[in-house]
Amino acid sequence: MPHKIDLETDLRPAYYDDFHCLAAGCRLSCCKGWRISFNKKDYLSLKRQTGTDALNARMENGLHRIRKGPLTDIHFGEFDMSTGDCPLLREDCLCALQLEKGHEALPAVCRIFPRAQAYQPSGCLEKSLSPACEGVLELLWNLPDGVEFRSDPLPKAERKVLTIADSQPLVPFFPYIREWCVDMLQDRRHPLPERILRMGAALRELAEGETDIPAWLVWAQALMEQPGQLRNGQTDTLTMLLSNHLRTLLQLNSTGGDFREVVSELTAALGVTASSIHRVTVPTGPYLAALARYEEQLPQREYYLENLMVSLFFHLRLPHLSDRDELWKGYVNLCNLYSFYHFMAVMSCREGVEDIKQELFRLTVFASRSLIHNGARQHQLRDEFFQNDSATLAHMAILLGG
Repeated sequence: MPHKIDLETDLRPAYYDDFHCLAAGCRLSCCKGWRISFNKKDYLSLKRQTGTDALNARMENGLHRIRKGPLTDIHFGEFDMSTGDCPLLREDCLCALQLEKGHEALPAVCRIFPRAQAYQPSGCLEKSLSPACEGVLELLWNLPDGVEFRSDPLPKAERKVLTIADSQPLVPFFPYIREWCVDMLQDRRHPLPERILRMGAALRELAEGETDIPAWLVWAQALMEQPGQLRNGQTDTLTMLLSNHLRTLLQLNSTGGDFREVVSELTAALGVTASSIHRVTVPTGPYLAALARYEEQLPQREYYLENLMVSLFFHLRLPHLSDRDELWKGYVNLCNLYSFYHFMAVMSCREGVEDIKQELFRLTVFASRSLIHNGARQHQLRDEFFQNDSATLAHMAILLGG
């Protein structure tokens, strides 16, 4: 018999309420350096906008239909980003359309970003913030005691009922499983990679068919108490990891604009070029030097990465319990994202970088915009693990141990 869940609560990270757009003060504007597309409704609304001659010229020259790839109502139109900037972005880094016509005139992607929300089987409308925004990262940086969550009753007009099919037996236990996962990610008795690995050991049991969830929860709680087994820093695995990250960078190099600049800087710092990545052994020396500086000069690294991963876990609506295969795919994706974020954090401390925090934010935003906001690329990188028979917990331990 289908299971029904009443969705009556607004759930969000506590810092969600503190977010505000930095506007002209943002050094990593979401109006620069990446593709901004929108749905058919917003495209037609933008085409109908009229204002001053200056605004009309920006709209006329900067708004296009999407003609390449599958034509859908979701990705229907886009701004011309050929210069690297949104055509509506003024010299003072403020939006010409918003200043003249108001916030509601913006397409939804501009009104909402970096916010996201979705009804979840936790019984909640869950609201989150993407780590692809400098303002969000600043909030995470200022939470040394970790991410907390806040809930309020939803207005009656926003309440819904979610029906869970019999073919999805794990979904009714979503709030309990997800709460354990977040507790595991925030258990500071263990290094963060060890926490993620233990979470994987527990989720693997569910992915492989465990159905007694109360017993699983007792076992998973005991798992938190066991001594750690993750080993870091082995030279052979480090070389493999660096090669993996460089291949990821090479794929991101096709994005263009500021992304290509980042790829060029990082490959040069590691002593390779984009054309030689597949032909040479990546030297570990430059990375190990950056790692030493990272461990010495970035004391906030542990709680910052923890906050980033907890927020990302929530933002990606993990764990995916509607399908056991998707449950494990979501975990593999999380491990890959952590490994890449960690790599970028270390590289923010490379030789020649003066403002480590600013560079850390720049590289985190780059990674998030390249992967979190590009579902096709994110899934491509994840699926490579399955195609190469590398989506095992042992392989995830290697990813996490770098």
